[in-house]
Amino acid sequence: MNCPFCDPEIIKSQTLYENKTVRVIHNIRPVNKGQCIVVPKRHVTNIRELNKQELVDLITTVQMVSQKYQEYLNPVGFNYGFNEGHYSGQRVGHFHFHIIPRIEGDKSKLPEYHLFHRDLKTVKDLSTEQLKPLVDEIKTLFS
Repeated sequence: MNCPFCDPEIIKSQTLYENKTVRVIHNIRPVNKGQCIVVPKRHVTNIRELNKQELVDLITTVQMVSQKYQEYLNPVGFNYGFNEGHYSGQRVGHFHFHIIPRIEGDKSKLPEYHLFHRDLKTVKDLSTEQLKPLVDEIKTLFS
């Protein structure tokens, strides 16, 4: 299995928070500071595969992260959501829930065709070195 959300190096370098069943991973191509995904630790491809505890942990983690971000980043809003299946825009076959804190004036940074994924031709993945200060800063909110 070649899943970035199960990759030990990505987990080590991009995890912001984790509990028994889910982890919060910083997005590798963030639109804004704090953009992240909440993923179940167990590899599942869609929401129907989550058990009740995983589903409860996932949504309460989304709520907790958004509360921390509201206090720290003071965004003007949030986008939340997930895609299921390649046709809908799911690019990684591991269920994940997006959280995007919105900042005044950031609309030009978001593609019109798809909110959660940025064009690989125009926006490159951040390197581990570029991600480290972002991850370290945001991770302090959860300690």
